[in-house]
Amino acid sequence: MPVQGALDFTLFIKNFIEFPMFQVKHKNMVDELKLPCTFHPKDNKDCPIFTIDYIMSEAEKNITERNLMLRHGGVVRIKLDWDCNLDRKIKLCKPEYSFARLDVPFYEKPFSRGFNFRYATSWKYDDNYFRALTKAYGLRFIIAVSGKAGKFDFITLTLNIGSLVGIFGLATFVCDIILLHLSKQARAYRNHVFEIVHLRTRLNSAIKDVKIHFQSNNGTYSSSISNGKTELSNGTIGNNRKSPGKTVAIRPLILIRPDQ
Repeated sequence: MPVQGALDFTLFIKNFIEFPMFQVKHKNMVDELKLPCTFHPKDNKDCPIFTIDYIMSEAEKNITERNLMLRHGGVVRIKLDWDCNLDRKIKLCKPEYSFARLDVPFYEKPFSRGFNFRYATSWKYDDNYFRALTKAYGLRFIIAVSGKAGKFDFITLTLNIGSLVGIFGLATFVCDIILLHLSKQARAYRNHVFEIVHLRTRLNSAIKDVKIHFQSNNGTYSSSISNGKTELSNGTIGNNRKSPGKTVAIRPLILIRPDQ
């Protein structure tokens, strides 16, 4: 039989958290909180004291199942979820409480119903030893805590923007490869993207103010090349064979003796 007034019992949850990266510590208790208090989802969300009735009603909506849990026991998970924005005051960071039932419901007729455990009690009376084995039913509460915290960082923002730009550039490159080489309309796409230019090269070279220095037995002679036109073929001046596209302008050769 369930204990009379068990639903009016209260459970005080005290939780401390720490974010080592930001060197921040916090707790789920408010300093300005007035005791005694009882948690209420709208009127008093800062109070960490919960009644068994509220926990059971949140974990199990079926009234029949709740009554069987009070008689045969059950397992309830209480989860505290922290989501802190450290750009604001740490006092504004408060946990969200959630409740869920973990044991198998009774209507599924499980092999082992509810939650129970056994413990032994030993004593001695008139030189006789006695031992009593007790099977107890009850509610088991499993408290789980999870959380995350964030703070603005300019370096992280810059890295994320750079990664995003790189992803967009890679997407453009992949699309171009598919359209240019794998698509059925690759030729049409290539004609729109690339412009075909026909190039004709012509080599025009002019030699101006060239001085030729050579040496003979009598001394050194120098000459200047004046305006004139002749044709070069295979590096020989005066050859009758024409070399198309290689016409240069030279000056006539004048020899001057150094003794004059």
